[in-house]
Amino acid sequence: MNTPTDSGALTDPIFKRGRKNPLGKIGPVLLIAGVLTLFILIVIFNMITTVPAGHVGVGTLFGKVRPGTFSEGIHIINPFLDITLFDARQKTHKESMGVPSKDQLITKFELSIQYRLIKEKAPNMLKETGTPIEVINVHMIPLLRSLMREIGKSVPSAEQFYDNVVQQRIQVELLNGLSSLADKGIKIEKLLIRDVILPKIITNAVLRKKEAAQAAEKAKEELKKFKVDQERKQAQAEAEKRAELIEAEKKKEVMLIGANARLEAARIDAKAVLVKAEAEAEAKRKLIGALTLDGYVKLESMKVLKDLQSGNHLIIMDPDSTNPLPFLNLTQPKQ
Repeated sequence: MNTPTDSGALTDPIFKRGRKNPLGKIGPVLLIAGVLTLFILIVIFNMITTVPAGHVGVGTLFGKVRPGTFSEGIHIINPFLDITLFDARQKTHKESMGVPSKDQLITKFELSIQYRLIKEKAPNMLKETGTPIEVINVHMIPLLRSLMREIGKSVPSAEQFYDNVVQQRIQVELLNGLSSLADKGIKIEKLLIRDVILPKIITNAVLRKKEAAQAAEKAKEELKKFKVDQERKQAQAEAEKRAELIEAEKKKEVMLIGANARLEAARIDAKAVLVKAEAEAEAKRKLIGALTLDGYVKLESMKVLKDLQSGNHLIIMDPDSTNPLPFLNLTQPKQ
């Protein structure tokens, strides 16, 4: 006979069916408690929301936008409330578009629009339009493009888009036109024209015009340089001519001084000859006065005869006088 302490009794099916398990009811309770705890934690977690700096939150409960906004910081909310954040900080939207002018040419504009979303209008923006990106895509960009096309129609030619006055007018008109976006929750603070790209046909014409202007300027500089060079050469030639004239004047003065000197010397020589001749004539007169004319002739004849002794001469004698007179010298005296 088996007792309860026997090992076989523990394995007896009849004994198993009669024994109760104390942990049988604890398992489901713990499971339910865990699920409830997790649910409570999720609810508590969803009840706490944080709005970052520069943002504003808009609540939606079961698809309906709640009035009012949640400012920056931590908030305890309905766990079933869905929060949509709107970034109200200043942002810059860059836009590139082709703008036709009155001459039907397309000019490319690159714009920068500085804007911010109006916090107080965030619930209305979410209700009527949607998220912040949808607000920009639905309201700001189409209006900007429409305004640019209308402004472009008032510009006669694409080339005038480069004019500073025209660009300033475009900026003013765009700012005035975009100011209506405040009703949609968008505040436009500044609009900048980053770049204006003219049509290829205009840029080529401008390039050719610029090249022609540069060529004309180069030719002008070369002409100016040529004129300066010619003026320099002319001035140099005039200087050389003046130098030659000065040199000729100096030579003339030197020659004139020499001629005057020679003339003065000739005058002195002539005067000396005259004085000598007068002296000789005076001496002859005195000699004739002392010797008489015949005596003087004899004296001169004797001098001549003395000179004739060194050569062969023909002497013609005066038949009426015994005094010899040299009349003709037929041969040169021997050296």
